[in-house]
Amino acid sequence: MNTTSRILQDVANHYNHLIVEHQKLDKEVERLHTTYQPDHVIKAAKLNKLHLKQEIETIKDNLSAMIK
Repeated sequence: MNTTSRILQDVANHYNHLIVEHQKLDKEVERLHTTYQPDHVIKAAKLNKLHLKQEIETIKDNLSAMIK
């Protein structure tokens, strides 16, 4: 496997990991709402989820730019 293939595989693995973590946080935010947790706890989870979403979008944008 050449260096480029390895890099692309690493990026794909990282991207997939971020997607899974984002989905977990989505479920966690739902659980926090339904169990009436304090607002600051819910807000922290939502911020983490937002950061993951931003990282996911950055990877997508960078890959799209590379393809063009």
